[in-house]
Amino acid sequence: MIKAIPILTLATMVLILMPGQRSKLLFVALLFSAAGDITLSLGSGEFFVFGLGFFLIAHIVYIVTFARDFKVQKSRTPIVVILVIYALAMAIIMMPSLKEMALPVYVYLAVITTMGIFATFRNSVHKLVLYGAILFIVSDSMIAINKFLTPVPASDYFVMTTYYLAQFLIVVGFLQELNIQSTDK
Repeated sequence: MIKAIPILTLATMVLILMPGQRSKLLFVALLFSAAGDITLSLGSGEFFVFGLGFFLIAHIVYIVTFARDFKVQKSRTPIVVILVIYALAMAIIMMPSLKEMALPVYVYLAVITTMGIFATFRNSVHKLVLYGAILFIVSDSMIAINKFLTPVPASDYFVMTTYYLAQFLIVVGFLQELNIQSTDK
């Protein structure tokens, strides 16, 4: 439960500081992330699929949020290529150890990669949202490696640090863009 407090704090910040539809979408994404945090902290892993489901929904909401600014930019195509190659490599590396978790993990991997692609192709000069999306992928990759491949020393600290920073950068990136838009008027 304590793990969700920083994310709920960000959700509250979004509601207070951001007007409009985008704030509602970010708020919902953060709420589903907090629900995932809470679910994953229950028991000793038996609720993993439910936690994965909450985060899957959060990433879908992030995709919808990022789609509002979607614009393919040739200069960012290499980032997308790297994201796709990385996702394929993770899928191949994890394949032998996933067993009955293969389908949920592959669906999640496809959705989080799509979230990264939509963050990459957002029409914004600022890259904090993109950096946040990439850190989210890094954080979730560490969870996958630790759960399905091999125990990673101090992985909990690495996962939570990258995860909190990811969510923070996504929110601050949108707030920064909002501030720039309001000063341009």
